[in-house]
Amino acid sequence: MSVECSKCQSYVCKLGRDDSPTENCPMHSDFPSFEELYSEEEQKNAAYQAALVEAEGYCEWTRIREIAEYALKLGVRRVGVAFCSDMIREAKLAASYLRDRDLDVFLPPESPGCDPIAQAEFFHQTQTQINVVCGMRVDHEALFIAASTSPVIVLVARDERLCHNPVSALYTSASYSRTRLFEDGEGPRESAFKGGDVATLTDVSREFGAELSPGLNRIQETKRFARVLGAKRIGISYCVGFRQEARLLAGVLVGNGFEVSSVCCKTGAVPKAKVGISDEEKVRPGEDEMICNPLAQAELLNRDEVHLTLILGQCVGHEAATLGSLKMPAFCIVAKDRVLGHNSVAALYQLEGAS
Repeated sequence: MSVECSKCQSYVCKLGRDDSPTENCPMHSDFPSFEELYSEEEQKNAAYQAALVEAEGYCEWTRIREIAEYALKLGVRRVGVAFCSDMIREAKLAASYLRDRDLDVFLPPESPGCDPIAQAEFFHQTQTQINVVCGMRVDHEALFIAASTSPVIVLVARDERLCHNPVSALYTSASYSRTRLFEDGEGPRESAFKGGDVATLTDVSREFGAELSPGLNRIQETKRFARVLGAKRIGISYCVGFRQEARLLAGVLVGNGFEVSSVCCKTGAVPKAKVGISDEEKVRPGEDEMICNPLAQAELLNRDEVHLTLILGQCVGHEAATLGSLKMPAFCIVAKDRVLGHNSVAALYQLEGAS
């Protein structure tokens, strides 16, 4: 179950454990303050701009529009779009949309397979300032994030079985998806955790691909990747609006033998005024609102020494900050889209219908 610290309202979740939320809250003692975590102006500005995008487009902007607006607010112009070869259609649609928003968009050279390291190097050479993932297999996405020299935002979480809408597996985990999620034998191995550096992830990706079956949903892919990686402790970094989905995902992972630590975006209960958000810039003016705290989420999971982290529904700027601060492999399990019920790829297919 999820727990909340009564002292700091940290929303620190240690699912499957008996930690006392007040006595053992990891945000006390030597945990860095919000000011220490966001000591660099660039970090504070990124948090501010992400909060503005959240408020201005709340339940009105699709995820791809949020990405465009976030880039423009940051003053970013050079954007890379990464993808696996079977997602070239979606990647081209995303690139076209972003170009129409006056962004300079770069697509890596097409190839029959997916080479995440080559794509990251291509974007490094073209000096992209943000890289957007438009559909990658979980191992490829983890490898691309590890190799990227620019912040990464996931637009589409590729799901071969569920038409790139992986959250539907969670919503049907007690019914249609139950057999796939709980009875496929993809629990952790007895072997040790192999590590998260680029070279290790490259080897793991090769092994993972060799034994991958067609037609798996993204959560099944995740369990199998964790197994090959030797990961036993899995972190979930989630948006407060995904509390129920976080419980469902944790239940699946625990039910398959993994340990889970999860951290909510509002951890620390820090008022938005800390980064300069005025009352009229809130989602709900006149009410108390806490800023999303991705650097604290990453710090908590780093301290808990999880082997693999799953990003569950974080906002575009907050997701990038978490991914950039984690010390272990990570990828997005569900990309949040408030307008489209987290089926972010639908916005791209709508572009085809409008052309």
